Amino acid sequence: MCKELAVVMDVAGTILRMYRVAKDIEKGAILVNVVTWKLIMEKKGRVLVVPQVDPSLIFSCRPDDTLGTLIDGREQLLEISCASSPISKAEAVRILGGSQAKIRDLQEVQRAVLNRCPGNYHTAGMIVDVDLQEVVYALSTGGSPFPGLKDVLLDLKNQGADVYVASGDSMRSLAYLKELGIDLSRVYPVSGPRRKKEIIVDLKNQYRQVVMVGDGLNDLYALRAADLGILTVQQDTRPTLKLRDAADKIITDIRELPKILVDIY
Repeated sequence: MCKELAVVMDVAGTILRMYRVAKDIEKGAILVNVVTWKLIMEKKGRVLVVPQVDPSLIFSCRPDDTLGTLIDGREQLLEISCASSPISKAEAVRILGGSQAKIRDLQEVQRAVLNRCPGNYHTAGMIVDVDLQEVVYALSTGGSPFPGLKDVLLDLKNQGADVYVASGDSMRSLAYLKELGIDLSRVYPVSGPRRKKEIIVDLKNQYRQVVMVGDGLNDLYALRAADLGILTVQQDTRPTLKLRDAADKIITDIRELPKILVDIY
């Protein structure tokens, strides 16, 4: 028997306002307020690798050690979040293991984010370039809920909607969502663009209507696959025309979501 309504939500930029910092390792330059998927999609053969470790572990490592010392023995904690072309985890791990990038590269971006966003939601990542056989960016992200988010989630529950989360982040980071009242059994971590689409398709076999709410290019396939695709531009990520065309509705504030669903369903 099909249930009525599932609402699938992205996290970064959709329900949390994000602050992102990247380090261009070759140039030694710190970049603020970056859009992760844009760095990945600059060229083919790039992949975002997310280590599911606590920031304190990264800070406990010696700054001048290579990234290989961080991942050695922890390969099972690495996940591929997003890629500009198909790359195996084994290949990404091999490149990381031989990288000349330093622990300090990750420490620098994490410190910048922690100073700006001292809350509970933090992630770290590394963009690997297959052509260069090297880590080209170290990344860190922090976030806090958009105003009114808890009320939005409560309204959705009162409307009978089951809320799911599909995110490229690790489960270690997404565990924070429990504080917002989100059922962690309905959270799909480390979900790239195609995985998000698969989640939507699977849920359409269980629910009469499935809604996708996202803000970035990594949500494109899921927005198209959903019965209703809602693009939020609250983070001001300047979505491409392709992304706008994939959406049935565009909102500027997550607090608009419950009313849209009431009007439609």
